Amino acid sequence: MSVLESHPSSPSWSQRARKPARAMAWILAATVVFVTLGPQGLRPHLADAQVERFGAYFVTAATFVVGYPRRPRLIALFAVCAAILLEIGQAFAPGRDPGVPDAIAKALGGLCGAAASMVLLRFRPRAVGP
Repeated sequence: MSVLESHPSSPSWSQRARKPARAMAWILAATVVFVTLGPQGLRPHLADAQVERFGAYFVTAATFVVGYPRRPRLIALFAVCAAILLEIGQAFAPGRDPGVPDAIAKALGGLCGAAASMVLLRFRPRAVGP
């Protein structure tokens, strides 16, 4: 059997990836919430702040789509709503400052991550039967 072939009763790659992707997606979502609303000093600094925001939402949304591949539009909508609500939540978090450009970077990251993951899943190699 080649790498792309699988036994008819064995789960495909995407089916095997769903459970760990779901767990990772929820861990990433919790991390995004903590980093967004938590103390500024605990926020990691890896790149420009807007790049970090975009990347965090991109990776989180993409991982959710791998975990829940039948819900990419809902995940994209949730990412946009989460970006807006968490940015508003910063108004009530000590030492944090909300901003429209920040919410836009986060929302775009979520939309792009969900879209990219959806496209990759759609065009992934299919398992070939016996």
